[in-house]
Amino acid sequence: MAEWDEIGRIHNSKAILSQSITALAFDPYQELLWTGDDKGRVASFHGTGMHPYTSFRSHESQVRQTLVCDRGVISLSSGRVKMNNRRGLGEWTISNEDTADLHCMTYTVMPNSEILVAGRQPQMLVINVARGTIVKKVDAESEIVVMRKSKLVCCGATTGQVTLRDPKTFKIEHRVQAHTGTISDIDTVGNLLLTCGFSARNGTFIIDPLVKVYDIRTMRPLAPISFPSGPCFLRMHPKLSTTVFIVSHSGQFHVLDVVNTSDIHFYQANTTSYINAIDISSTGEMFAFGDADNFIHLWGDSKEPKMNEFSNPIELMSPHVLPPSVRIGENDSLALVGMPYYKEPLLSVWPSNKIFEVGIPPPKIDQDILSNIKTIDFVGFAPNNTNRRRNEIVKWSRKGHKPGQPKFRSEKEREMHRGRGAGAQEQNRLFDEEERNITGTKMPKYYQQVEIQYSRFGVDDFDFEYYNETQYGGLETHIANSYCNSLLQVLFFTPILREITKVHIGSVCPKENCLCCELGFLFRMLEDAKGSNCQATNFLKAFSKIPQASALSLFEPEEHDETISYAQLIQNFNRFILEQLHQECNTDNNQRLLKHLPLDEKNYSVIQQVFGMQMALVSRCQCQRETERMTIPFVVDLQKNKNVKGNTKGKEPAVRRFEDVLSGSICRETQTKAWCNQCQQYQPSLVKKIPKSLPPVLVINCGLGNAVPSELWRSVVNQKSWLPTRITMDLEGDDLKIETTLEGSDQETSTNGSPCHAKYELTAIITQIEPEKETPHITAFIRIPKKELEPTSKSEWYLFNDFLVKNVNEQEVFNFQGLWKVPVLLYFTRIDIDALVDISALPNEVDHSILFEDTSIAKKSIAPIPKPFQLLSLEETPQPGTLVAIDAEFVALSQEETEIRSDGTKSVIRPSRLSLARVSVLRGEGEKEGIPFIDDYIATSDPVVDYLTEYSGIKAGDLDPATSRHTLVPLKVAYKKLRLLLDLGCVFVGHGLKKDFRIINILVPPEQVIDTVEIFHIKNRQRKISLRFLAWCLLNQDIQTESHDSVEDARTALLLYKKYIQFKAEGIFEEILEEIYKEGKKHNWKPTPGMFPKPPNGPSSATFSLTSVTAHSLSTETYLNNDALSTSMTNKSEDGDRTELSDVVAPVTSQRTTTSPSWRSETAGESKISMPSASKSSHRSEQLMSLPDEERPKYDSSAGTSPLLLPTFD
Repeated sequence: MAEWDEIGRIHNSKAILSQSITALAFDPYQELLWTGDDKGRVASFHGTGMHPYTSFRSHESQVRQTLVCDRGVISLSSGRVKMNNRRGLGEWTISNEDTADLHCMTYTVMPNSEILVAGRQPQMLVINVARGTIVKKVDAESEIVVMRKSKLVCCGATTGQVTLRDPKTFKIEHRVQAHTGTISDIDTVGNLLLTCGFSARNGTFIIDPLVKVYDIRTMRPLAPISFPSGPCFLRMHPKLSTTVFIVSHSGQFHVLDVVNTSDIHFYQANTTSYINAIDISSTGEMFAFGDADNFIHLWGDSKEPKMNEFSNPIELMSPHVLPPSVRIGENDSLALVGMPYYKEPLLSVWPSNKIFEVGIPPPKIDQDILSNIKTIDFVGFAPNNTNRRRNEIVKWSRKGHKPGQPKFRSEKEREMHRGRGAGAQEQNRLFDEEERNITGTKMPKYYQQVEIQYSRFGVDDFDFEYYNETQYGGLETHIANSYCNSLLQVLFFTPILREITKVHIGSVCPKENCLCCELGFLFRMLEDAKGSNCQATNFLKAFSKIPQASALSLFEPEEHDETISYAQLIQNFNRFILEQLHQECNTDNNQRLLKHLPLDEKNYSVIQQVFGMQMALVSRCQCQRETERMTIPFVVDLQKNKNVKGNTKGKEPAVRRFEDVLSGSICRETQTKAWCNQCQQYQPSLVKKIPKSLPPVLVINCGLGNAVPSELWRSVVNQKSWLPTRITMDLEGDDLKIETTLEGSDQETSTNGSPCHAKYELTAIITQIEPEKETPHITAFIRIPKKELEPTSKSEWYLFNDFLVKNVNEQEVFNFQGLWKVPVLLYFTRIDIDALVDISALPNEVDHSILFEDTSIAKKSIAPIPKPFQLLSLEETPQPGTLVAIDAEFVALSQEETEIRSDGTKSVIRPSRLSLARVSVLRGEGEKEGIPFIDDYIATSDPVVDYLTEYSGIKAGDLDPATSRHTLVPLKVAYKKLRLLLDLGCVFVGHGLKKDFRIINILVPPEQVIDTVEIFHIKNRQRKISLRFLAWCLLNQDIQTESHDSVEDARTALLLYKKYIQFKAEGIFEEILEEIYKEGKKHNWKPTPGMFPKPPNGPSSATFSLTSVTAHSLSTETYLNNDALSTSMTNKSEDGDRTELSDVVAPVTSQRTTTSPSWRSETAGESKISMPSASKSSHRSEQLMSLPDEERPKYDSSAGTSPLLLPTFD
């Protein structure tokens, strides 16, 4: 017998360290060794050098066996059988209910054509290898874990029995009880059958140290083979029919002759872990082990062993040819990149007989034309409402929007400018009456998941009004964890909770990520929405920072997961948010909101008073000892209970009523193990829930799955929905009675604020919408309080599908006939809640101290910079109408995601996510006009991917408390300051405030916004002018030269607004605005530093003229100490008129004079400049401008700096 030695050992370096090899198989057709690991990956190695050949993911779980055929490799996992070719491409996959728990496979009587697959399941499967289909199913008497085939198919089971089946009919021919435990491995060659496995000893299973040997001709056992190390794997030599390899998990293996057991050869594989798989090559010259450390150990019986006698050549990839190194600079021609040499015709060279002239495809007829067409005989006629001629073909057009989605705002405006009025009056087919299907099972379009589409103008170009024609605000969906939107809407339309959160934001709350504060801010936005869309960005951001929410897995996965249950997610979030609000609102001195309901001496939080149900948990041990403790749950879990007491008189009704199911869910009895002080051990106990009071708002989690069968929700009782609109609950001792109350019936009587008698009205239903072949999503049906109901509402019920809001019929709300709508959460509110709850008990004072305090969380380890702001004094407390200037800067938390379409255009999939980094607010009037009183940098714990320093002025370290030198505050503090200014009635002046307020996540009413980007904009022009150009054009200032500064930008916007007021008063604003557009077009909207146009001061001025001045000489810092100018760059003359800096330096007039002054040009850096009074300067400039163009002094470019032209007069 030849000696065996290790000839190689390889580790799959591309695999993860935690992977381990679970399957091995030599390829009998090519020089390949196939492996499978516990992560479902299949790999192959070439030759004795074990060079990597292919590697691919074939399964989601452990590969349990690999089988090689002439077409490829077949791999098996617990729930899947898959075949790949040798390059890794999939051929077929079988994964269905028949593949429950597979373990092994082998060939049948037809090698390479048919395999038999079995496992710990009731049936074995016969699979056709060519087609990849199950052709036959065979009943298995036991759970089979290993199979081998020689003359018969030998199957080893978990019971220790080996069954021998006919390879054609698969009938059992013989049975052998080899071991008392499960079979580990078997092998058979010729007439020999060898088995190893486990045996039961002293109640446990241990590895049987004997290898059992049987003669399958007579089914008699032969002498067993002793292997003290514990046999786990067996392989018979393919050439020597009586030689066997016996291997243990530790790597020790014996090579011996079954007939002559005295001739034993002992070996030890060099492994630090344990062996998982083995195999021997078809020649018997190579033996391979796979261990748990992802190592492959290759042994051979000679120095140059062969894997197969005759092997087919393997297909190798073509060698990678490096491209020639060609360096191309900015000034080099692209012709340096040569074309590849080729001899054959290119694929683009089509033969002439394959090319045909087909012309331009006929254009699609507009849907509006088809809807208005009239047919006479077989000819259709329709009016031509377009600006094109009849039968005119448009050779190029923009990509149309998808059906059922609105056009972008810019697209509508573009169509209006082109004369297509239909663009402005787009028909909203989403809410067509014909789409309604109130009583049927078909899902209307407005229940589909809505998505925001992005154009090159960003999210502001999306038409949200298309989805919402009501006065109630919707919530946007492009934010992480936006599945919470429906519940946030329900909480908003719970008036008592809305008042609690609004009062909370008016108090001092030091907690940074306070959900009660964020809810209050969100509710204030929704109150001011007036039908506009809102975002829950700040609330969801604070929610994502709470560790308890992460521990409860309340966060939506970043990648799409089909297994996630949004119904379960929203139920868990509902329970979490109520508990979190209770903790944040609970104080040592809680206000008492309930007028009449008697409470004990305990200090209940306002959330407990509104949502909590006092519940006694009575536990009774087998020793009849009872213990009782009080709890206050916020949510009732609805669950069908067969032991519910109802008015059925002992008979099971055909359909159990909702009232009975709810009563049984509240007063539930369960069996559990609990500690008994009397027995001093855990004992089976009966736990019963007994309600002691009824809450003002009753929250119910609808049972999912089998808790409440879906058939109940779809059932109809007495032509009414199974879910009632009103119920009455009565507590009589330990019994709870629930009955349905009809609205307006005689049963409606006053409850007088009784804690044991209450009438409830259903006010909200949260449902999960499950469209076919689409991801489920959450919507809400909300009954709007009558005080807030629209006058034109047809019903009190509204559908809130994120930013889609629609008035719906009550019949549609309670229709659950379709499988696509499933109720998840119910909110019942007491009818007498207004008389029951005393809102006046809540404090109504708002704390404004944060506006007068300088708070910073910067650790000031580095010397801070001088503060560029002065805090407000109490005398400067803003009043309604107070003018303030504002600007904000932002940083990017994620990059924009785009895709390039086939036509070369760029499509925005997801815009970049921005976060507030700095906000500055300046006084807009008074003695300190233009001086900031807020200049806060906002700390962020989220990773910043781009500080946008060129546009924001923010640098790395400015937002870090450890390194920042600025006033650094949390986002909540900065937001609260802006919220207070808004609620105090301040009017905000700024440039491009719509986008700023959107990212800040605050909604400011239009009457409190003065946006200079809209003021200096002609409505029928698409161009909106930048702040930099307006400052250059109107104020003669160069701003934003290197980066942006929010204080500078806010001050500039304020000066522009003052200019606007001046021009309006003089009646020349429209003329000046036209001149600004002309100047912008002439300069391509790019300011020329140091070269300023002078705006006209009179209605007769028609053109701009450039005056050459030194930019530095006009900087703010140069004249801050000049008595003629204030820090706001304005001066009051003796007669009280306000004169701008541009008027002092270069006023413009159309008056002409006959006086001819003499000129001298002095460089600003070489001569001393004194600023004359406004009247003298104006007079001199008038004379300067009266000169003809040819007599005016020209700018000498060789001077080095821009000369300041000083006129001198005789």
